[in-house]
Amino acid sequence: MPPEVLSELRDLHVPDAPGWWPPAPGWWLMALLALALATCLHLLWKRRRHALAPLKHAIVELEACNRALESRTLAPMPYLDRVNDLLKRLLIFGYGENHLAGLSSDAWTRALLEFLRRFSKSKSPIRLEASLLGEFRYRPHTHRDTSPDLQSDLQSACERLGQGLKLVLAKLAPPQVSP
Repeated sequence: MPPEVLSELRDLHVPDAPGWWPPAPGWWLMALLALALATCLHLLWKRRRHALAPLKHAIVELEACNRALESRTLAPMPYLDRVNDLLKRLLIFGYGENHLAGLSSDAWTRALLEFLRRFSKSKSPIRLEASLLGEFRYRPHTHRDTSPDLQSDLQSACERLGQGLKLVLAKLAPPQVSP
């Protein structure tokens, strides 16, 4: 070939390097998997937080009752009524123990202690004081309110009950969430 023809040719053009967009199909698949994993983790976290709400609410309400009892703005008998209602609501609505709804007196106390024994991660320190949540609440008011010694003993027993329940509720296993 004559040299003048070669001089008329253009230089070689190197193609541009491939860009990062659009990504290869493998990257799209990885992005979809990461998004699905993040969504599943968020839903599980949300479900667990929702399941723990009744237990957290019960602990807060029990602490408020304990403070009111210690400051003597709440008498022992109304304290026992509030704590009893609190525990029954927690077990029925938080843990789905619907069969406990109709129980009262000593049957309720036995069922409560059995529940705490099954679901608590520690031994229940409230076995003796839990009897206050049973039949004692239904005794005639004249018997409960007459003796100052009885009131003092009842006050200290309620304080021990409140502290024991606080420990037990803090170590209670979270409610199981049905899918």
